[in-house]
Parts: sequence; structure tokens; C-alpha cells
Amino acid sequence: MKKILYLITSSEYGGAQKYVFDLAVNLPQTAYKAIVAAGQGDDKLFNQLADFPFIKTVKLFNLKRLPDPLTAQQCLKEIIKLLNQEKPDILHLNSTMAGCLGCLAAKIYKNKTKTNLKVIYTVHGWVFLEPGFLRPKIYFLAEKFFAKWKDLFIVLSERDLQVGLRRKISPQNKFIKIYNGLNEEILHFLPPEKAKKILPDNFRKNNWPSIGIIANFYPSKGLPYLIEASRRLVKSRPNICFIIIGDGPERKNLEKQIDQADLKGNIFLAGKIPSAHQYLPAFDIFVLPSVKEGLPWVILEAMAAGVPIIATNVGGIPEMLKNEKSGLLVEPKNPAALAQTIENLLNNPVQQKNLACEAKQRVKKFSLKSMLEKTYETYFASP
Repeated sequence: MKKILYLITSSEYGGAQKYVFDLAVNLPQTAYKAIVAAGQGDDKLFNQLADFPFIKTVKLFNLKRLPDPLTAQQCLKEIIKLLNQEKPDILHLNSTMAGCLGCLAAKIYKNKTKTNLKVIYTVHGWVFLEPGFLRPKIYFLAEKFFAKWKDLFIVLSERDLQVGLRRKISPQNKFIKIYNGLNEEILHFLPPEKAKKILPDNFRKNNWPSIGIIANFYPSKGLPYLIEASRRLVKSRPNICFIIIGDGPERKNLEKQIDQADLKGNIFLAGKIPSAHQYLPAFDIFVLPSVKEGLPWVILEAMAAGVPIIATNVGGIPEMLKNEKSGLLVEPKNPAALAQTIENLLNNPVQQKNLACEAKQRVKKFSLKSMLEKTYETYFASP
């Protein structure tokens, strides 16, 4: 029986964690043993895995997104200790910090034990494409330096593949593209009227058009640009509501921006909600204003829910949505264009219906079965 150790930086439940969850719980139990290790966060990933006793979970207390040198050193020791205890056949890394420290730990472990541990790294969108000046440069140098200790890179989109090749992160033979996938059969969406109960009473009673988003509050999600777009929209369309489901480190900054723009009557921060995707039918339009993405699950879920989508032209999104056919794409960091696109779509119910219908058909190309099969094949393939 082969052991697969999944390592991911945060234990919060976002897109990368859903990816790890789907891979771990669907592994053939007769041939594989899954171990999931994660660091900082609210442990929602572990909570989701609690219903699967055949999966071992491990909390790494020193694994953080931006550790100081001492914490990074302690985390490295934690990972090496875990490798020595579990002796996995495959180490599957997810997210940048887990990718860097994980492959370094694997290198040290392999040198000492002379084992053939295979190291696979899934890129959930290149982190050096996130906003900033100095930090993206540091991330880029880190990705390039640690790449030599990774046997295979899984990228989630053609765009990320081309970025990796253009920036010479690693040779082409070490890259493979595998799209994320959904199991539509187990997805449950509430009927629109029940889903709309998530809306504040004044929004629901007045039947205001609702623009929704589900996202963790990270800089990469571009939420300040959506708030600025809403400020522009409210000038000409005061009776409109924006529902943002999620939470995270940027919450205070977002609340401040909403307050300064006098938008408390139009924007509702709903917080984290379990199985948030089931409320997608409450929205007239789903918007994702990200500045960096991999292949976001929430877009696949919105496609399956039959909700018209506006999203930014980043990461794998243009491979998921064909502009003006199954969704509308705008350039990132452009609140004026985002506001105008929302306004235009609200004024065109026929286009809303056509986009939603086309997206619902297109999402079938992104199946969980295909994702699992192709990913598990990489476990068998020679390094």
C-alpha cells in the first residue's frame, strides 16, 4: 500500500483545500493511505475530513504563509519529523510556503534515508502574480530556487503553464496541466426563494438586484475593486445590493472602505457560511474580481448553478468561460469596466439567461472523475 502525504499551508477551507480534500477522500483505499498535513488557519479542512476516519490528519503549528526565519526553521523540522514518521511514497505539495519548505524537507529526508520519495507540487495560481512590488519578486525567486527539488508540477490552466515556462521555473517535461473538476451529481443548490433568505431583509423585501461573490478575504481576490465598482454603480442605481460571502485577513480594510464610501446600505459582508455554494441561486449575477487565480472552484459552482457570471481575465478563468458566450470577462484592477459590465448585464435579461445556459453546459467539461484519474496517474508515473 502506497502512502500519499498531502501538505498544504493553511487549514482554512478554500479552493486549494477543496482540491486536497477531493484527492484524499477519493483515493482507492485498497491501494493508498492518505495523510493530510496543514498549518495555520481555523482547521476547517480538518473538520471536513473528520467524516473520513481512514484519512490521518496532522496539524503543523509552525507552517504559515509568511513565517519569520526561526518559525520557518522550526516548520522545516516539523515536516522532516513527519516524513520520518510516516515514510510516504509520494509527497504532494500545495501552496507556495508548503511547496518551498516541503521540497527542502524532502531533499534532506531523501539524502538521509536514501529513499525514492516522489515530490509533486500543484500550483494553485502562481503566487508571484499577486499584487505588490517586493513580495512577488521574492516569491518568484523562491519558486525558481526550490523547483529543482520537485519532480513534477501540476498546473491548473494553460495560462499558468505558459507563465511557468516563460519565467523558466522548470523544464517543460516537469509540467502537466490538469483542470479542476466538479461532481455535479452531489452538488446541491437551494431553490432561489430559499437561497434568498441569505439576503438582509431590506434587500429581499425590496427585491433589489443582487450581485454575489464567494471568496476568502485575501488581496488576490480583488475585493477592493468590486467595492469601488459598487460605489460607481450606486450613483446611477441606488437600489442594488452586493453580498460577499467569506472572511479573512482583509476584512477590516474592506469594512473601512465600505464605510468611507457610505455603502453600508448596499454591501453586506455575510461572513463564512457552510456549503456557501448552495446559496448561489440567490444572486442575479455572480462576480469574481480576482487579480490572481488558478482554476477557481467557485466559478465551476456558479456555472453549475446556472447563474450569469462576470469575472476577471486572470489565471484559468478564460479557459473556463468563453467571453460573451458563457460569461463576461473584464480586465483585473479595473473597477470602471467592472461597474459598466455589471450595469450592462443587469439591463439585459436575455443575455443573462443565455450566458447562464451556456455556462451550465460548458461546466460538464470539468469533471471530478477526469481530474482524479489524471492526478492519480502522476502518482504511478516515473519521476
